[in-house]
Amino acid sequence: MSDGTKPLIPLRTYAEDPFWDDETGIQFWLWRRQAGKSFTAACKALRRMMMVPGLSSFFVSASVALAAEFIRKEAEVWQKVLAAYKVACQQSAQELHTYSTDKGRAVEFDAMNLDDLSEVFEAQKLETRIYHSRTSYSRSRVIAPNPSTAVGWTGDIWLDEVSRMPELKDVLEAVLPFMSSNPQFRLLAITTPAPDDKHYSWEIFAPKAGEDVFAPSARGNYYTSQAGIRVHRVDAWDAQLAGVKLYDDTTRAVVTPEQHRAAAYDKQAWDRNYALKWIKGGSAALSLTDIERAMRSPIVGAELDISETLTL
Repeated sequence: MSDGTKPLIPLRTYAEDPFWDDETGIQFWLWRRQAGKSFTAACKALRRMMMVPGLSSFFVSASVALAAEFIRKEAEVWQKVLAAYKVACQQSAQELHTYSTDKGRAVEFDAMNLDDLSEVFEAQKLETRIYHSRTSYSRSRVIAPNPSTAVGWTGDIWLDEVSRMPELKDVLEAVLPFMSSNPQFRLLAITTPAPDDKHYSWEIFAPKAGEDVFAPSARGNYYTSQAGIRVHRVDAWDAQLAGVKLYDDTTRAVVTPEQHRAAAYDKQAWDRNYALKWIKGGSAALSLTDIERAMRSPIVGAELDISETLTL
């Protein structure tokens, strides 16, 4: 910080610009694995809750539908962030309370150990409240990415690991109308490239053809996706410049991104998770994304026979 005061939640260099950007209504972060995506998003959500009385904020993670260890990891991040922000609230004469509302009873966050908190995450019953007065509070909930209930998420939306959400398109279809109706609300979607090129995240995150080369920068890079959406991108080389180290799986020595990839068994997975490459795959000759785009595009002087293409 400019006055020399140590920040409560230290931000990595590449996180600073997107963290403080409260003007952009819909934000997309494409960050390499273990770059602090979930942690930074949780911090940003809680900061906005402290700033905006009455704000509802929904933290929606695909990890709720994945393995228990993934859920436990989310709980660890939430536990650290809430503990730090509770101190911040006390210093600013505000109150922060986190409750488990299981079976009609409220259990204060301070009384929960990590196992209890993980169970609450799995049950999707975690609610955090920041009181601005005795009668006014902002709240945050952790819930599953369910399009059937998404119509009730009126407030800020924080979508974590969207490339792992099987119903991402339906979720976005449900929430975008009320995003456009209230200028106060913000939506953030974060991920790495999906392993399946038929996943809807390809439509909204992937860069345009020929615009997928980026100079390494400790602040990351911005690009406009093929859907016309601005994306903040942080790959292994950007993170390295910001001081985020990679370690060899066997020797545990610090290695460069090139050395880390050379030692990787699954280099295609490395290219997705660290180099943020959009790698086509699957059994079809063309992805559904390409087929749908071709069907929407006008073709001058020729007809496109999709069925013939798919039988090649």
